[in-house]
Amino acid sequence: MAPIPPQAQSEIDLSKCFAGDVQLISWDLTYNALCDPETAAKSAPLRAFLTAEASLEILSKPWKPFAEPSAQEKTKFETATAPINLPGAQNSRHLIEEVKADSLWLSQQARISEYSALRLAIIEWQSRPTIQLLSGLTEEEALSVQEAAGISNLGASTFAPGSSILTLPSDLVLQSDTNFDSADQRKLRLFDLYLSTRIAILRVSQLLIAWGSARELRQCYGPEYRIGDDWLEQLGQAIAAKQQRKDPSSPTVTFLDQCVRTLNTTLDALDDGFAWTMPDSILEVALEKWATAQLTEVVQVLHIALIHADLLTKKFIQSSTLEEWFNSMSKRNFFADPPILLSSLFSLAILKVDIVLQDLETGEYDSWDTSAYVLNPHLIEMITIIFGYTKQLGPSPATPPAFAWSILTWRLFQEAKTLEESRDRPIESNSRISATTASSLEDAVMALTRLESGELFDKRQPYQDIGESCLNFEVFGIITTLTNVAISTFGTTIDQISRDSSRILFLQLIRAALSTGIIRYSTEVILSAYAIIAGDRSFRMWTSNVISRHPDPVVSIFLNDDTILRPELLEQSHYRYPYEIGPLLQFCSALTRGEKSSHDGMPAVGSILANTMTLMQRLPENFSGYASIREEENANFVALSEPLPQFASVKASLFGGPRRRLLTASASYDDSDIVMVIPPGTEGNIVDDSSQPFVSVWRYPHSALEYFVQLLTTYTVGSSQVEYATQQPISISSAADIIGLFADLLHSSLRASTDNDSNPICSTELLAALDIRIDRNQDTVDIILSIFEEELLRLCQQPGNEESLDLLVNCIQFLRALVVIAPNRVWPWLIRSRLLEREGSGGSMATILIGTEMVLGRYDFLIGCIQLFRTLIKDAVGRTVARKSASKALTRFNAATTSDSGTSDKIMSDILLTFGRTLASIHEGSLTWKFVRQEDRLEINIGICSVFNMILELAYGVDDAPKLSAKLTGVIAPIAEYITGLYISKSLNDLPTNPILASLLAGTEQDCGYVLTGAVTLWRQQTLTALSFSNTIVRVAVLLDKPWTHLEQRLFKATPLLTRLYSMSDAYKSSVVLLLETLVRGAVRVAEQADKEKETGVEKKEPPSLLGHLGPRTAKNFLSILSQLDEPLKIVDIQTSAWNLLSAVVTCKQQWFALYLLTGNTPRDTVRSVAANGSGPTRKKALLTRALDALSRFDFKNESLPWALYTAMLEFVTSAQNNWSWAMGDPRQQNSKFIPHLLEFLEWLAQQTGDLRSEAVILKRSYHNKFASLVCEILAMCLHSSRQIGDVTALKDILPKLAYLQTHALDIPSYNVSLHSNLKQNLAKKFRGVSLENFKRTTLCPDSFGRSFFYDLSLADQLLGFDSTWSRPRQDQGFSAEVVRANLNLGFVESQAQILQSWKVLAVELSSVIEKDDRLPGILISVVRDCMTANAESTLPEALFGQLMTVRADLAFVLLQKMVISKVKDTNARRLLTPIWNAIRASTPDFDIVFSSEQVHYYRFLLRTLYLSLQFHLLDSSATTEDNTFRSTFRASLPAKSTELVEPISNQLLEVLSEIVAKGFRSLANQLHTEPESVSPSDFALLTAILQTILRIPEMINWHAQAALIFANSNTVRYATSLFSWSDRLTISNNGVDDPIYGELSLLFILSLSSMQPLAETMAVEGILSQLSTANLMKYYHRPGGMSPFDAPSRLFSIWTKGILPLCLNLLYAVGPPIAGEISAFLNQFHEQLLRASNALDDRRLNKLTLSITSEAHSLALIAAILENNRAQGPRLGIQASDIPVLDWDKENIKEDIESWMARKGALREKIVVVDESDAALFDKKLGDDTAETMLEERVLRELDAAGDCLGLGKSNGS
Repeated sequence: MAPIPPQAQSEIDLSKCFAGDVQLISWDLTYNALCDPETAAKSAPLRAFLTAEASLEILSKPWKPFAEPSAQEKTKFETATAPINLPGAQNSRHLIEEVKADSLWLSQQARISEYSALRLAIIEWQSRPTIQLLSGLTEEEALSVQEAAGISNLGASTFAPGSSILTLPSDLVLQSDTNFDSADQRKLRLFDLYLSTRIAILRVSQLLIAWGSARELRQCYGPEYRIGDDWLEQLGQAIAAKQQRKDPSSPTVTFLDQCVRTLNTTLDALDDGFAWTMPDSILEVALEKWATAQLTEVVQVLHIALIHADLLTKKFIQSSTLEEWFNSMSKRNFFADPPILLSSLFSLAILKVDIVLQDLETGEYDSWDTSAYVLNPHLIEMITIIFGYTKQLGPSPATPPAFAWSILTWRLFQEAKTLEESRDRPIESNSRISATTASSLEDAVMALTRLESGELFDKRQPYQDIGESCLNFEVFGIITTLTNVAISTFGTTIDQISRDSSRILFLQLIRAALSTGIIRYSTEVILSAYAIIAGDRSFRMWTSNVISRHPDPVVSIFLNDDTILRPELLEQSHYRYPYEIGPLLQFCSALTRGEKSSHDGMPAVGSILANTMTLMQRLPENFSGYASIREEENANFVALSEPLPQFASVKASLFGGPRRRLLTASASYDDSDIVMVIPPGTEGNIVDDSSQPFVSVWRYPHSALEYFVQLLTTYTVGSSQVEYATQQPISISSAADIIGLFADLLHSSLRASTDNDSNPICSTELLAALDIRIDRNQDTVDIILSIFEEELLRLCQQPGNEESLDLLVNCIQFLRALVVIAPNRVWPWLIRSRLLEREGSGGSMATILIGTEMVLGRYDFLIGCIQLFRTLIKDAVGRTVARKSASKALTRFNAATTSDSGTSDKIMSDILLTFGRTLASIHEGSLTWKFVRQEDRLEINIGICSVFNMILELAYGVDDAPKLSAKLTGVIAPIAEYITGLYISKSLNDLPTNPILASLLAGTEQDCGYVLTGAVTLWRQQTLTALSFSNTIVRVAVLLDKPWTHLEQRLFKATPLLTRLYSMSDAYKSSVVLLLETLVRGAVRVAEQADKEKETGVEKKEPPSLLGHLGPRTAKNFLSILSQLDEPLKIVDIQTSAWNLLSAVVTCKQQWFALYLLTGNTPRDTVRSVAANGSGPTRKKALLTRALDALSRFDFKNESLPWALYTAMLEFVTSAQNNWSWAMGDPRQQNSKFIPHLLEFLEWLAQQTGDLRSEAVILKRSYHNKFASLVCEILAMCLHSSRQIGDVTALKDILPKLAYLQTHALDIPSYNVSLHSNLKQNLAKKFRGVSLENFKRTTLCPDSFGRSFFYDLSLADQLLGFDSTWSRPRQDQGFSAEVVRANLNLGFVESQAQILQSWKVLAVELSSVIEKDDRLPGILISVVRDCMTANAESTLPEALFGQLMTVRADLAFVLLQKMVISKVKDTNARRLLTPIWNAIRASTPDFDIVFSSEQVHYYRFLLRTLYLSLQFHLLDSSATTEDNTFRSTFRASLPAKSTELVEPISNQLLEVLSEIVAKGFRSLANQLHTEPESVSPSDFALLTAILQTILRIPEMINWHAQAALIFANSNTVRYATSLFSWSDRLTISNNGVDDPIYGELSLLFILSLSSMQPLAETMAVEGILSQLSTANLMKYYHRPGGMSPFDAPSRLFSIWTKGILPLCLNLLYAVGPPIAGEISAFLNQFHEQLLRASNALDDRRLNKLTLSITSEAHSLALIAAILENNRAQGPRLGIQASDIPVLDWDKENIKEDIESWMARKGALREKIVVVDESDAALFDKKLGDDTAETMLEERVLRELDAAGDCLGLGKSNGS
């Protein structure tokens, strides 16, 4: 590892601190952060702070963390507070003076430098919102929380015993702002901060040096042994090195000396009393805080000293250190009252007993330095005397080190005696060798002999007296107690090294006692050793995820000690088995939980027991089948002369209870029935012949596990088997221990298999040794299940039996393992068992809970049942797929496991439902129970909430199937629906939700402090579980679209609790923020529900305010804390979650909250600041401003940039801009660098390349795209706001930066078709009944871009991991790797879809200013082209990507529409026809049936787009005459160059006419007859518009004949006339009138066709007019008075004026005089219609005049003129004049009327009326000239004028 480079610590910038730009990192915050090492390691600011040189210096001398007053420090203080250095703080002068005064006061009182005090004063000011928020609830908040928690129903004491937060606030707790900011209160807070900072520095130093020692410890304890990240370990090593470095000014003083002196100084100060000068109002509180802090400092200094002495000092501690320490302890009675654990541990550590004894054993003591304390006679004498006086203390923390000293001095004495004897031998033998002088060791020990005669030791050897006194004080009991205290005190992961080292110290003491022979194998030693070995690994902790999976170092030391510990304890207990079975079972259980499991899954303890070589027992009564052997050895050797069975069958009576048998005959055995018979000839020893029958040990190789199994068989009711020697069944305690050991062994094997694999598999060797069979009965499983059933019944009948309860608990533990190994043995048993209530029977779990556990106040059985339920849920879901598999061959290893449940899914569902309902009712009532251990309450709440949360996530988290039972997780559907119904309800029943609120309330009560016990982790976990469960419940409610629930209402009322949880710890922040976000988004349903109920008269509602239940001060403080966004630590996950919450706030109608985020002030504050003229200091900075600042300077080129965070930040800005633009304003005005920086990002992004096969690149590009999409929205909004004020200068900056968007935004998504299709097919083929969609995430559990984005990989691992094909040994192989690739690919595709949507918004906005920049038409044309090209070339599944094609088509349509309106002149616009036509062809496989296909909506979109693209091909009035003339020639339809491979436009247009118009019309006509509702009139109108536009294109003039042929071949005219003839039946209701709209549409289409002369001639030949005249619709014109625009249906008049008359004109134009007679005759059929037309303009009859009436007059006048002209020139034209009938229309009358109206235009104006939308549009266009006021009037006049011209108005009579 590279050493930590020192970092420079930045100076304090007060202006930035006061502005809120900088948050100082306090040492308290640092300590709290390090309580979660994994998260802390991710904080870059924390790393920079800790590795700064100044911090290293502080941590290296943690008892003196602050600089002393000096001139240099004074100068730094004055510089920092000088006005010249505070340019932005003119309004904060009062605050600056206040901070300076506080700093100087603290500096004076604490005797620290002014600059150090200034830092503390700033931290105090910055922490005021948090302190004030956590100080208590206002009266309104307390009532709100009480209402939320249901206190009115339960009572506060019942709901949350001892809760202080629920009590109504007192004046002391909840101060006013004025009192809070008073000088006295500031001093008290500053004093408290000073004290806590000192303690935090000590604690941080201790943690880091402990973690730093892990590197060396890993060499002994294994590679997994670590607490924090590498840099934290390196930092700890650097601090330790600095601490061990001696000060040149005092080279003899070691770090430990300084620690001891610091302790003495602190304790002396505590004795001397409080020396600070404090105001009277706070003196009492300050004194209490000071005393507590002094004691806490003592503990922390002792802790640091312990780590140095035990872990960092490998040899002897300096003698002076020991002398000073023990002198100090003698004065203070070794902290006997109150007892301090660390004093005992430190005393043991500095004695280095293990080193001394080891050196004495190996002879290494010869190399001891003469300065070693063990060679210091004075010191040895002093310490001995001190420990001699500790006898007066009785049992105390001094007892273990005193016992260690007695062992050590006895061993020194023995060694010295040996040396003396060896030195004296030459003298006794008169050897010539001269006697050597006494050794240093002998000299040192002489001090002990001098003490022998003293009264202090009762004239005995001191070591003997001290040792016996310690044994009389029950030293091993004290060791057991202190071990348990150490396990509890160092109860969290961060103190694991201290916890392990303290256990090792005590274990070394026991080893020393055993090695010297002072004590032997005994009950007290066993209990003490068991407590040390077991440690914190209780079964529940061990099987949970709380305990890390690395082996317990204490267990490793124990098992590896082949000289003392293992032989003297484990092997001795093994040797005494089964005569003394308890110790062996206890040791084996403890060692199993702590050992490192082997890869084959067979625990080492299991191997030891399976290969037992001896068996100790008391011989059966009157047994004489043995004889003495090897008598010469005098060792009581014997050998069996007859078989000695271990078990025998008896005839049993059940009188007196199942285990109180009266043996009616002596036990007998039959060789065929009895197992475990020691054969004749087996040798052994008689080890106890003091009484009959003797105790013997037989050398009998066997399996102790088999023996235990046989012992269990003696316990069951009705068993005929007993232990042969005792003639008794096994005791209940032994049965419990054996089953507990079996459970430990099975769980250990399962854990070993999961170290490298996702699926737990048990060792076949272990299963065989335990006689557990998977596929048949009559084995150990049957025995244990029988015992379990019997004990259930017994405890129900005889409640209160704790031994029976313990047995049941161990049975539950065994069942948990069995569910994993052989579920087919458990599920069928649950059906029969009395554990659960089924069909009115059973229910023992509830009975035992009520009758025994609630009485005793311990709940091990209930907690075990909760864990069993969780295991059953995991099995039911996790093996869903495996149960469907054909054979066991699918398992990943050839292990004896099964996936079969032994019953049906229906029965499993019923069992889980019953179990879950029972637990739910238990959870509701648990608040009123008594608890001996509060940890039980926590584990119950955690267990039930977490398993219910897991059920909801499994049931609703994946698969969009509407029915839960249809999902892969359908087996849990009933219990999931039950939980949903219980919690997601509008019912006002508080019982289900009370425990959740109680957990949240309890979380606000916990103050972790500096000593973290094991319960701290559970309290924290309970709070986190409640938050997570609440979040899931609300998300499920939103997912199911349920009305606003009662739980949500209560959570809103509990927001005072949530805000305090957020402020308390970083551990809660993410969870609280996620819950708040869910509540905010879910509350929108309140308004939506109100909108749905509007019709019922319900008043419109707004979503409830998130801050509505907070008092003004609390809301202000919470918002201030939230505004810090986890600064100064800047944990990315917390910050990202916070920005997501803020986005939800601004989008979900949280007005008050949103305004604060945007402005930095609440509305109330804004009013106050206005009233105060904006003066006064402020700590607030609008979060919007902070976001803009951060986004204006973030380094997007940084490879390690947290893109998720900046994306969330930009999403907030975008949401604010979209929803609060009026409050937000223009972001460019708030930060001028914001938009330019985003544009730089877009420019940089266009230059990025990367291999999209790399996971890291794909992930980064996904975030790049999402970020770019948000940039698009920002730019669009900025352009929109600028356009509103007429400022488009931003265009010049934006347009050059759009390269990436132009190039990639419209790309076809990079969807890997082969990957997804193959994965789906192969997965479905491999796993029966499984599809990839089964793992698709729902909105309940969304995930960010990454490995589990779309498909839930963890669930897939659970369900499919049993198969070897799921995950291959190589990480990039198997189905699992394919799913990861699919998720990454889908994430990237999603980002591409997002950027497309946003580019659409921006492009549309750009099109609104298309006239403002010459570059825009070209850009937008390319966008349209790319849209259509992408749609044409896309081969992606339409089901998935059809929507994207629609988006692109919509974008193209909108842009074309804007370009058409703007009359874009760019000739490139004409080239858009080809890509659009290609897109239409690609999307339409068959034009004949397109209108009946599924893609009809998309097709209509494309047709509209096509229509718009054709507009660019029409004649341009601004074009030159030559250009227009050229386009009408044949050459214009050909390519410009002969070498160009471009399809002529005429070909494309003809193809459009053929495929779209001709076939389309036919398809529509047929569709209209078969499915009228699927056809819209706009479809016909669109085809007609396309036809008309194409015919107007100059290039088509020469191709009318070909076009006519197309329509003729398609029988289009026949379909049109047929449609016209049916139009009277195909009507659409319009204002209650049947509207024959298709008559008009069909006739308009015929009219358009008739504009082509060849086709018009064909129509004439085929008698088009005759065909039309036979239609029923034409009968309307025969009615008296005809059809006017005011007759119903008015459509008939429109058909007449817009269709029939223009058609007649077209036919006359195309055919000429030959058809004039037919037309005249045709029109004369409608006499009534012509008569009405003759009088239509008569001012005597005319009340209303319409444009259509004048148009009719014009058309008829034109027709009449043409007919009259033909008649007049008949012979010249080749026709008879008589063949042309006179039009039955009074043209003279019309002529007079027109002349009259044209003379009276003012009167005419008054008659003009609007009859349809087109008239209204013309009427709205005002002209304002003298002739006409509106465009409608102008058009009327033009029509009348033209009609007059046709009628000869204005000409002389003779003309």
